Amino acid sequence: MRARTLLLLALAVVLASGLAWWLVERQAPGNAVSETMALPGFSGRVDAIDRIEVLGAGAKPLVLIEKRDGRWLMPDRDGWPANQREVGSALFRLGQARRIEAKTADPKRHVRLGVEDVSAADARGTQLVLSGGAGEPVRITVGNNHPALGGSYVRLGDEPQAWLLDADIAPARSAPDWLDRRLLDQPMARLELIRITPAKGRAFRLSRVDDRFSLDGLSPNAMADPDAGNTTAGFTNQLPLDDVAKDSGATATQTAVFETLDGLRITVAAWPQDAGTWARLGVELDEDRAAAWFAKPQAPPAAAQQGAGVDAAKPAPAERRLADLRTQVDAWRRSFTGRQFLLPPEQAQALMRSRDNYLDGTQ
Repeated sequence: MRARTLLLLALAVVLASGLAWWLVERQAPGNAVSETMALPGFSGRVDAIDRIEVLGAGAKPLVLIEKRDGRWLMPDRDGWPANQREVGSALFRLGQARRIEAKTADPKRHVRLGVEDVSAADARGTQLVLSGGAGEPVRITVGNNHPALGGSYVRLGDEPQAWLLDADIAPARSAPDWLDRRLLDQPMARLELIRITPAKGRAFRLSRVDDRFSLDGLSPNAMADPDAGNTTAGFTNQLPLDDVAKDSGATATQTAVFETLDGLRITVAAWPQDAGTWARLGVELDEDRAAAWFAKPQAPPAAAQQGAGVDAAKPAPAERRLADLRTQVDAWRRSFTGRQFLLPPEQAQALMRSRDNYLDGTQ
């Protein structure tokens, strides 16, 4: 009995010692849990932020976004709009992020978390610099993400203390990733004809034959791929951009003019550059043709077909639809003038086909 009592006492001592060690270790400065916001008070300052910078290794500027007249724009991309929703979401996430664990405060160990000073030529992290409103710019060095929890390791300002956050706040390093990629949207259903003129070689056109766009009025079966014309005709349907720059004045190697039933002429002049295809766009409106098109009887809107009422069954007056089209054309012209756009590879491939490509199926 005495031996059993001693064994139980010894076990109790071990358990008590272990519990005491765990409590001390849990509250050690190096890994204390914190319930505080990552940036106390920042959520109340978000609306005043008007400049966002992302710096990379060597403190190299990677991204610059500025708010002008309430809109986020990208000066390094000729003032093209940033993705307003993405910028707003990034600022919201930052304002809501919390510190969940203190990590190392030893600068020699920062590199393990990717939060070393970005002035280093081989720095792996990024630094966010947020300016605007009262107070100094907010600087956050963002490193790796926790492999299991997913939150970012960060340092605030020049403080040596690193923290693990409960959210991934790592910013995109590539400026094009922040762009509003919407360039043009003209449904194929409105398209009537495409005139294509290469700088060298024979000009040709794609026009409707039954339900397909075909080469020079031939049967679609005359082409290696009967659907190839439709692929090109879909070029203007929700066309995105991959990048944007000030127009360099480069000579186009192929020009396509998309003519619509309602009088639009959309010109796309494209050329290969830096392992991609760039293009400048232009748009014209034949108002007489547009007016004639809008004067035709229109099918009732889908809402009317679903029983939405008498008013919904009435198409907008021709004058209003023509005015709306003028407004759209003016907006496109403001966006297109003086700029060139990097086309996504799939759309570029469809645009740059030659006449022989359609006939023999080569690319």
